[in-house]
Amino acid sequence: MRKAKISQLFLLFTGLSCAAEWDDLIDAAILKTKQMLRDHADETDIRLCYLAAAQANLQYRQIVAARASAAPTYAGNTAAARDDSAQCTLAQKLVSEYRLAAAALLRDDAFVFQTIPESGGASC
Repeated sequence: MRKAKISQLFLLFTGLSCAAEWDDLIDAAILKTKQMLRDHADETDIRLCYLAAAQANLQYRQIVAARASAAPTYAGNTAAARDDSAQCTLAQKLVSEYRLAAAALLRDDAFVFQTIPESGGASC
């Protein structure tokens, strides 16, 4: 994964003009993406850049939403001047779509439990 490309995509997703303030967030998203990889997966695949940037965008949106919910209000006004939860929902959908696109490179974390019929039951 190329951090420069991920930073560029992060700026595209967030609408920010500079990613330097959010470098730690981007690094954390890159690490999270690397931890999701299958053994011997191609780390240079561009789909992973998009996934890491989408994850960083989701974290950014959650931080912005948390800051907005803690904003002071005056004379009974509400802090719901804008709905940041909608931005978080869209960011989560973006992560889901890029995760689906990179599924071939990622470990399958779905667990399926099935029962095995006891011997002596119905024959197949």
